[in-house]
Amino acid sequence: MISKWLKNARVNTRVFLMEVITIKFILFKKDKKDKEDIAPARVPTLSQLFAPDRVKEYEDHIRIDDMYCRLLVVEILPELLCFGWFNAVTSMAGVTVSVTLYPYTQKEANNQVARNMTVVGSDLHLARKRGETTEIGKLETKYAFYYQLLTDINLRRNNLVAATVTVQVTAPTYEQMVHKCNQVKDILGATGVITMYDRQLEGFTNTLPFLRADLKEVHDVTVANAACLSPLLSSDFTHPSGIYFGKNETGSPALLDLFIGPPRLFGMHMFITGATRTGKSYTVKGITSRSMAHGISVVIIDPEGEYRKLVKSLGGVLVKFKPNMEPMFNIFDIEPDEDEETGRRYVDIAGKSEDICQLISSIIEAQTGEKITAEERALAGKAVRDEYLSKEITEDEESIYLPGGRVVEEGVYVGQSYKEMPTITSYVKRLGNMGATRLANIMQPFCRGGGMGFFDGQSIGSFYDNNLVVFDVSSLKTEFQRTYAMYVMLSWVWEKFVKKSKKRKMVVVDEAWLMMRHKDTAKFLSDLTRRGAKYNTSTMVASQSFREFTTEEGQVLMAQCDTKFFLKMQHNDARELGEIFKLPQGVINRIETFQPGQGILRAGLESAIVSFKGFHFEEYFLKSDPEAVLAR
Repeated sequence: MISKWLKNARVNTRVFLMEVITIKFILFKKDKKDKEDIAPARVPTLSQLFAPDRVKEYEDHIRIDDMYCRLLVVEILPELLCFGWFNAVTSMAGVTVSVTLYPYTQKEANNQVARNMTVVGSDLHLARKRGETTEIGKLETKYAFYYQLLTDINLRRNNLVAATVTVQVTAPTYEQMVHKCNQVKDILGATGVITMYDRQLEGFTNTLPFLRADLKEVHDVTVANAACLSPLLSSDFTHPSGIYFGKNETGSPALLDLFIGPPRLFGMHMFITGATRTGKSYTVKGITSRSMAHGISVVIIDPEGEYRKLVKSLGGVLVKFKPNMEPMFNIFDIEPDEDEETGRRYVDIAGKSEDICQLISSIIEAQTGEKITAEERALAGKAVRDEYLSKEITEDEESIYLPGGRVVEEGVYVGQSYKEMPTITSYVKRLGNMGATRLANIMQPFCRGGGMGFFDGQSIGSFYDNNLVVFDVSSLKTEFQRTYAMYVMLSWVWEKFVKKSKKRKMVVVDEAWLMMRHKDTAKFLSDLTRRGAKYNTSTMVASQSFREFTTEEGQVLMAQCDTKFFLKMQHNDARELGEIFKLPQGVINRIETFQPGQGILRAGLESAIVSFKGFHFEEYFLKSDPEAVLAR
């Protein structure tokens, strides 16, 4: 950091000791006269050693040689902070955050908190007299916070710290500096930063080692918040719990827990991308096997036949789809949903209707290149609702079951059993009767006996009871067939796997770019990811191509994936990835040089270069199936 500031500085490197050091900031100029004025000093001062020459100060920036620098200061701090508060900006090239901390004595902290309590107490008293109910709640919370803090300070369990935070933004041109400053302000959001007009040198002094400028922007924070402010960038990443992910560059172990929750992770979903043969599937398989060891059930949608060895080794169930196979899964299967606010369980027929309409819309767009009309969409949705009503299935969660005590040839049923659900054949017939002839004709190949009729029938078996289920659609010949099967299976997985319980689960969608090519299938995947969190289900999205995720629905999906793993890419791909995810240039350059399995792991506000490591006993099922590699 100092070398950047001392570029071209002429200093005497003799070392000296002084008991008392007074630091004075001096501006050096290059003309001969000033050289002669400085020459008589036999021992250089600290300012000569550390202060750069050729510094020019302007109203809103300073020039150091050919570099433009602007100093910002934090004017507003939120009351609640989390660890690594400034990590999002300190990872930007040319941005330096300086935090100065001055701890209070116990008496000073006690007096400061007591004063704050007095002010808040007065405001609370006035709010109660005026009947301002909204303000009363806020002030009561604030007063209780200060009361607890005062107690902790007196018991020496906490303390107050005076904090000053400055941000130095450096760029080769004035325009780039302004653009980068705006980026910093946007990223920090509620953490208000302002430009230090006419105080640029004062702010710059505050960023230099051993130099101190008493700025007026001082914030009283607790010790915990002070630790959160510290812009300490560690080259290591790890969670306190979770699966063994691999090694940091320093050799230390990296643990990853997608279910750890706030403040480390605000979403449990993960996105993995990388070029061919860089370790993408290897990493997904490793996360799957180790998650299972932690009691997490996993379902994988496999479009390339990558996971056969994994199923064989871990005792899972492999369902391999083929053209003209007998129907095993019904797209009309439905399970009760739960209202988040009331906890009431109900059958979400409206939501299921929307899912099926999205599927039909994507089918029509792929088959004909045309959009479904508003009239057709309305008829398609009504036909879904009528199909369920014909089976006497309503919002009542009991309506999907047959009553117990039924007498059949095999004996007497005890307890509940599922009713027969509508099928694609009955649905297409209803569409025709309603006058939706075009929809009915386009859907004919998806009926039993058609080329894609493998979802037209009642579901068979309880695959969702296994800890590992892989749906292999690699034998389906066309990209459309694979996309269709992936959509239907994800819909079935949502009903029969995700909604069954709230225990920790994981859904893996490999080569997810197939579903991002059509707006409706992309929206379905995004919605499933969002809704799955309610049922404690993590979605892991893996894709060799990331460009399909730049659409509106792709961006929504990416926003939900709080953990991302970027593996090696070629130059142009790495550069485009950097633009999409706002990666610094130095990081982009590193991506091009990674070894297989090595990548940038971004988990919430934390980032590190981590290599996923397989154990010796895992190698058999972690390495790609040669047939799958040839298929690619």
